[in-house]
Amino acid sequence: MSLASSAPGLLSQKEGYLRSAAIFGEEGTVDAYLAFERALAEVQGSLGVIPPEAVASIEATCRRDALDMEALNREAAQVGYPIVPLVKQLAERAGAPGQWVHYGATTQDVMDTAQALQIREAGEAVLQESAQLETLLAGLAANHRHTLMVGRSKLQHAVPITFGYKVAVWLDQMIRRRLVLAKALDGAAVVQFGGATGTLAALPERGVAIRAGLARKLGLKEPDISWHVTRDRMADVVYALASLAAALGKIAVDVSHMMSTEVGELYEPAAEGRGSSSTMPQKRNPVLCEAIIEAARDIRGYPSRVLEAMLQDHERAIGHGYGERRALVAAMTETAGAVSLAVELVQGLDVKPGAMARNVNLSEGLVYAEAAMLHLAKQVGRVEAHQILHDVCQRVVEEKGVSLKQALGEAGIDMPDSVFQPASLDGALAEMVDRVLSKVT
Repeated sequence: MSLASSAPGLLSQKEGYLRSAAIFGEEGTVDAYLAFERALAEVQGSLGVIPPEAVASIEATCRRDALDMEALNREAAQVGYPIVPLVKQLAERAGAPGQWVHYGATTQDVMDTAQALQIREAGEAVLQESAQLETLLAGLAANHRHTLMVGRSKLQHAVPITFGYKVAVWLDQMIRRRLVLAKALDGAAVVQFGGATGTLAALPERGVAIRAGLARKLGLKEPDISWHVTRDRMADVVYALASLAAALGKIAVDVSHMMSTEVGELYEPAAEGRGSSSTMPQKRNPVLCEAIIEAARDIRGYPSRVLEAMLQDHERAIGHGYGERRALVAAMTETAGAVSLAVELVQGLDVKPGAMARNVNLSEGLVYAEAAMLHLAKQVGRVEAHQILHDVCQRVVEEKGVSLKQALGEAGIDMPDSVFQPASLDGALAEMVDRVLSKVT
């Protein structure tokens, strides 16, 4: 009956992954079912819908250690759903008051509300660890706001930036993705209680009051109408998780490239044996990055599955429930693991400012070609300046040892030294970094 996803390697060993897997695993799922049944009895007893004296017996029975879990698994496989055998066991163990267990509810009420509880619990942990990651990124950006490095466009040297700027770009996206996830989680924290077709027909006079009481008891919101066949809330959560994982993947892609031998600007935190090769002893592979990237790629397929689950037929659908569940659990669990890995990555990231500075000068000043073009454009216009710089740059590329400044001088074009300084680093770039940092409390 376990619905947790499995993932290989580092991801499956991280705290976030293990925590989420436990929440959505067999025991966590049964605990969530029991929370619903317990709360339902308490609310119905307080409203006089069931005998108040029956509540204590039902509450005492709604404990996992009071159940025969082997029988529950066996009978759930026979029935096709776990709620029928669960309610049967609760009713039997509660004695005479057991006839009031699950009163007026249906299977999907229990499963949907339990899922809402699990999403809230697992999601809150992801949000907390994401906020921790943002704090780490903010510190990294602030510490390296003046660390010069080359900006890369299509994997080619473009213009100088700072490492602090690059990190602030990562951070800005992470903040947005966390806020999107927080909104989706809040939207999914809704109780479901409607009976057979959601109309509360079994409890026409007290059904809405019971639903409101259930929401209060479980700390969930009350819907305006039953939502068991409208799955947009679940789709929002899975999309938000997938986009958060993709934001983590962006960080991992950049770090892994900057770890390449020819670049050498960053290194993952070292650990005994981690990232080693079975045949090449010199290797220090970007294994944390690899696990994050693989998770992001895996998770991106899950939104399509939950969108498919939105195509529900009439008032109770067929062939959607477990597909949505698998996608949701996998997305939550793998994202949780990826966030934990990203925290470890950023926390111990080994930054090499010297290599960054060396790489800025690797192209003999070509990273300042744009600045030179714009300076020349004031005299001859942008189009002509672009053509002139293009021709000069081609010479620099083809004739090793010739710098851009030297080539311009030999072409009769005088450029002030200020053109070959990253002046913009104290202007708009710095202001943008400050704006992002101001959003982290």
